[in-house]
Amino acid sequence: MKHIYYICNLQAGKAELAAHLGLVVDTMTKAGYEVTIHPTQAPLDATKMAAEASDSGKYDYLFCSGGDGTLNETLTGLMQAKHRIPLGYIPCGSVNDFARSIGIPREIPKAIGAVLDSTPRKFDIGSINERTFNYIAAFGAFTDVTYETPQAVKNTIGPLAYVLNAATKIPNIRPFPMRITCDGEVFEGSYLFGMITNSASVGGVLDITDFVFDDGMFEITLIKDMETPLEFSRTIRFLRDIHEIGENDRVVCLRASDITVDLLEDTNVPWTVDGEYMENESHFHIVNHKRAVQLLVPNAYSTTSFFLEDDDE
Repeated sequence: MKHIYYICNLQAGKAELAAHLGLVVDTMTKAGYEVTIHPTQAPLDATKMAAEASDSGKYDYLFCSGGDGTLNETLTGLMQAKHRIPLGYIPCGSVNDFARSIGIPREIPKAIGAVLDSTPRKFDIGSINERTFNYIAAFGAFTDVTYETPQAVKNTIGPLAYVLNAATKIPNIRPFPMRITCDGEVFEGSYLFGMITNSASVGGVLDITDFVFDDGMFEITLIKDMETPLEFSRTIRFLRDIHEIGENDRVVCLRASDITVDLLEDTNVPWTVDGEYMENESHFHIVNHKRAVQLLVPNAYSTTSFFLEDDDE
């Protein structure tokens, strides 16, 4: 019998996991697993327990349930472990960007079935000034929307909550002078927004179709300062479907594995990492750790073009 260590955040999203926890554990047991359950008790508890469980040698798989923040904490623990066991993710947050990206259903009963019928696939993991992230690090305008949008509103209307909250920020947005270096290529100027991603979805609103989860490269999107409402409108339309590398009006899209961001003025630039607030600093170093962890990807999705064709290093 194989063993699962299951970390669950019972407060995530609408706290709906509590109503399905028995079903989740029963489904795992019927599939032939012995399950050890750990409900998270405090911030960063998932990180501590994930590292300990992975290194204990007692478990074949690590599972976690919660939103993108819980997933981030669990992956941070895996990255700290000396022995990294495969991770299964059962989403129960408000938006669940990363789950959407790898084909895990939103509904918990469907999600557990899909994750148990999965194949371990290797994924790139990012670090920003030594802090782990699995799908996005972003700066500038609107990045504070993810952690300032009230949870009750997100629970009620989902991704639209981010759009409505972002609309209230438009009169106050301003560019930030920066020097951004992507694998040695330097971009210096004033930017309203930038994001470093490894995901097909951002905020449940933006879609990125031209990327691979395990190629050792991040997708970088930079938005320059805009002078007219028409430029702003065109840029928003472009961002709804980011599908090609290159420069489009006020947007620069490229790929890199090692990125530095240096502020050219003493100013506070808001950052978000996997939807959570990050303290402002003057220098950020972002590194792609190629194929650093294994995640369980539903078999119906594991052979898509979002993964390298083989599993060789």
